[in-house]
Amino acid sequence: MEPIVKLENVSVVYDLGKSNETWALKEVSLEIYPQEYVIFFGPSGCGKSTLLYVVAGLEIPTQGRVIVDGKDLKSLSKKELIEFHRSTIGMIFQAFYLIPTFNVKDNILLPQIFRKTSFSEREKKVRALMERFGIENLAFRKPSHLSGGQQQRVAIARALINDPPIILADEPTGNLDSKNAQIVLDLLEELNEKDKKTIIHVTHNPADLHRAHRVFHMKDGKIIRITRNPEKKAPVGFKEKISELERLAQLYPWLPETRLQAKLILNHFLFPYGRDVLSKLELIIDEYLSGKISQEEMFRKFDAPEEEGGVNLYTQKAKELAEKVARLAQEIKLAQKEEPAPTPLQQKVVEIRAYLLDDYQGKLSFEQVKRLEEVLAKRISGEIGKEAFREFLDRPFKEGGVGLNRRTAKRFAEKVEIILMRG
Repeated sequence: MEPIVKLENVSVVYDLGKSNETWALKEVSLEIYPQEYVIFFGPSGCGKSTLLYVVAGLEIPTQGRVIVDGKDLKSLSKKELIEFHRSTIGMIFQAFYLIPTFNVKDNILLPQIFRKTSFSEREKKVRALMERFGIENLAFRKPSHLSGGQQQRVAIARALINDPPIILADEPTGNLDSKNAQIVLDLLEELNEKDKKTIIHVTHNPADLHRAHRVFHMKDGKIIRITRNPEKKAPVGFKEKISELERLAQLYPWLPETRLQAKLILNHFLFPYGRDVLSKLELIIDEYLSGKISQEEMFRKFDAPEEEGGVNLYTQKAKELAEKVARLAQEIKLAQKEEPAPTPLQQKVVEIRAYLLDDYQGKLSFEQVKRLEEVLAKRISGEIGKEAFREFLDRPFKEGGVGLNRRTAKRFAEKVEIILMRG
């Protein structure tokens, strides 16, 4: 089965190249399958709503491809994008966004206005949806006369009126009390299981996670972990490779990364000890992985008597275990491909690039900024001279240059030379 949503190396960057450059999303790749219920989960500001808006075609990524229902959103014309919004996705927002001067019925019918459907067909659809969600008696009320739960049910009906295959829900229970929140969440689950809709749900509430097939955990604009719900049957044809660490994450979805790693490490060793001893070992390993204690301190805790807070292993066994934990922890770090710290040259390149672009009134593409960084690195390191640097800035992008106009290229080159002369 082909994914209904596919993102390839998607980044969203605001104030690109400037000193206040902000990465809302950073090199996100994912696949979501038809009839799957997924959740983007993480704290406020982690990029989950931005990711949802990228899927909706409301946010244009700085780089990468977004393919939804077989369509590459970047290649769509304005007319095609409008039709995509009408027919492919339905959106549910935290703030409802109902039109205050329209009654309930007209708010639900709004997406049907520009579709060539007969009056009788529209009436049949809206009546069925209002009956399904228990709001038929509110048809002629204005939104201001509805409770929060009633408004959200109207918003869900509006999202379904054109029968889209994908429903996007951005914190749909954020403005609701617990009772109405439960009703809305049950409706989303029903739409997935009964109506076979693909549901993409954004939330920061861990209590919602059990409803999804998969959860994409987010932090600082990245997907840091994907967990699958073993109690939910995967959509037909869905296959994924799951690492041992991810399997543990599914069993213990609330544990922090280092605690999961501690469990993973313990699973590599067979101890003839009881549960209490294993729990102590796990906590000590967690302290080591979190950077709270050194390898030597970990060994001492393994070796120390129980009355001193230790595990009371034999000294040789404690030493061997500490060495194995340190070695396996290093292997985990390598497997996770942590980003290396920037070199002094890379830091200098970023500083100068931001200095040049902060006052620049034009707009460079993501690729142009990267090209600018490449040539700055060559000039700072002395690989190319002043004239070659200016010529590279002025050269068209298709010919391997940055693609600036001649005047800007000259100004940037002069600024860089002043910086280099001052050291």
